[in-house]
Amino acid sequence: MANVKALFWPQSIVLVGASTDKTIIRGRIVEAIQRYPYTGSICAVSRSHQMIGNLKCYASVDELPGVVDLAIITIPADYVAAALDACGRKGIQAAIVISSGFAEEKGDQGGARQLALGEIAQRYDMALIGPNAEGFFNSAHDLAATFSPTVSDLDPGDLPRVADADGLGVVSQSGGVGFSFFHRGIPKRLPFSFIVTTGNEATLDALDVADYLVDDVGTGVILMFIEGVRSPSRLVPIAVKAARQGKPLIVAKVGRSQAATDAVASHTASLAGSHQAYEALFRQCGVINGLDSDHMIDVAAGFKYFRDHLPRGHRVGILTPSGGAGAWFADLCEANGLEVPVLDDQTRGRIDPLLPDYGTSRNPVDVTAQVIFTVGYAPVLKIMADSDSIDAILVSGSLAHPTYIERDLDELVTLREEIDKPIIFCAYTRAHPRAVELLAQAGFPCLTSMSNSARTLAAMADYHLFLSLDAPDLYATPGIRPSISGPPMKQHSYSEHEAKEHLLAWGIPCLPGMLVNSVADAIDAARTFDGPVAMKLQSREVPHKTEIGGVALGLSDDAAIGQAFDMMMTAVKRKAPTAKIQGVRIEPMASAGEEILIGVTTEPGFSPILTLGSGGILVELINDVISLPVPLTLRQAQRMVEQLRSWPLLQGLRGRAEADVPALLELIVKVSDFAAVQGDALRALDLNPVIVHPRGNGITIADVLIEPS
Repeated sequence: MANVKALFWPQSIVLVGASTDKTIIRGRIVEAIQRYPYTGSICAVSRSHQMIGNLKCYASVDELPGVVDLAIITIPADYVAAALDACGRKGIQAAIVISSGFAEEKGDQGGARQLALGEIAQRYDMALIGPNAEGFFNSAHDLAATFSPTVSDLDPGDLPRVADADGLGVVSQSGGVGFSFFHRGIPKRLPFSFIVTTGNEATLDALDVADYLVDDVGTGVILMFIEGVRSPSRLVPIAVKAARQGKPLIVAKVGRSQAATDAVASHTASLAGSHQAYEALFRQCGVINGLDSDHMIDVAAGFKYFRDHLPRGHRVGILTPSGGAGAWFADLCEANGLEVPVLDDQTRGRIDPLLPDYGTSRNPVDVTAQVIFTVGYAPVLKIMADSDSIDAILVSGSLAHPTYIERDLDELVTLREEIDKPIIFCAYTRAHPRAVELLAQAGFPCLTSMSNSARTLAAMADYHLFLSLDAPDLYATPGIRPSISGPPMKQHSYSEHEAKEHLLAWGIPCLPGMLVNSVADAIDAARTFDGPVAMKLQSREVPHKTEIGGVALGLSDDAAIGQAFDMMMTAVKRKAPTAKIQGVRIEPMASAGEEILIGVTTEPGFSPILTLGSGGILVELINDVISLPVPLTLRQAQRMVEQLRSWPLLQGLRGRAEADVPALLELIVKVSDFAAVQGDALRALDLNPVIVHPRGNGITIADVLIEPS
């Protein structure tokens, strides 16, 4: 990577295109950068001014008296390339191009301008952000290299300071969204290390910046807003590094809807990519999926205060002075995958003497307003934190006035020093700014959304589970080398018979079958198998055989086989007259079992994605699927199976036989290895259904579809 130190920690800056007019971007940049106590030197390039305030101006970059670290360019798009080239010749190692008029525009001209910037940056090994970016803010360096009013209109004295790697780092392809995180987080007294907006990403992109923030000593949590990235698989090594340091990544990836996809293309000229592929990648990497800016800020707040004390499970204790609020929070917790268990007798025995008769220690713990007035939050919280029945605590209270937080501040500070479980406050009223500030001072986040409070604790518990169970596989996965081998992928489409024979050659178990072209051969083939057989039409041009009458099942005698063959040939001539028919496949009928789907798809920039789900008609009916990038370890395959809603069926629900899960796991890993070896040569693979027989009886791959790229 180019010199990012010169970019993010410059000791000298030149503003190319500065203005005295604070109503335009070129003037607002000047205002923002001078509002903060940045200690480096600043000069400007302007053809209209010799001085802008106390800034010395030069007519061109070439006339600068010495080398500076960072150029911030805000001139019209037609002149940016020449200015950037002049910066390179002058030895300037980093630049931010705020100017728009590049690849986000329709037509070829803007794209050509952007390509030119990338070539210039590469020629001079220059760290370049933009074009069409909103700049960045480095709070530790007191550097507001942006025109965002969220920064320029803020009193620097009101800014929470970063300490002990607890800062929130933001990287966003959208300038407005990036600085919205900052604007929403400051009232919650959250410290931000960096806000970086990357714009059109002519060179450095969001993943480059995320990689940098993982290593930044002041950053403990990273929030990302992305519309599309050139190589999504690059997220894996970044996530590995982040997981090793316990720094969660909270990412919003837009582009699920067609409207959003269209907006992305017109806004930053980047591809939206497959939402399913991104979700699979996030799941593999422990990335927390951001729902909206408030959700992401609230989740980040939970991690900021308790990154080193994550909940070890999903059991939540609720403390409230309002029985109604407690019940509401309990519903929201359970709706978000958390448990609200009854507290153990020992804990309740310690709480009960503090409560009036109309209070309850069951959980939610309704202490009533009287206890808050007389005793405060801290004593009951300390008792609850000692309980082995819960893993985290949610405090639902009225924080409309700071009185009781002010009174109990010392006790809350002491409590924070003693506990090893997260405690999150959530105001069911509008929280008084002073109450929020005092809770932050004591070491507790104060959220204002009931649902986000539950989601925050769920995300923290899930992340602890990821670090404990899944992260070790993530560390190992890049080093996995599939041990499977077989013939190369053909460039034409496969009939089912060809697909099964191909998978058999790769060691993936498929039913034996024979391809025949006459009634007599069909009867002879069926006699080689014990029991009833299935007959399936085979054509590369007819992937969905059932729709044209190309499947007959449970054939057990010569007459039925002959009749089915003739009917099938008649049906295909009528419904697919131009299809080239290879024949029919005769194979034994599979015995009963649970139906599962295993599929693989490929998306540009991603590793192949393996999808596991309930098979047969259930896959469309209940959408019970989970996806991960390949290759997969056996443990990852096990975790996928256990996360299916149909997992109880495989375990033998209500008297059903326990399914042969070990055989299913072995198949998942083999298919994963096969897909990893094929890479981009495989467009899609569909095994549906895979019949999982009772334990000890293996699996049957009933149908196969292979689509080469």
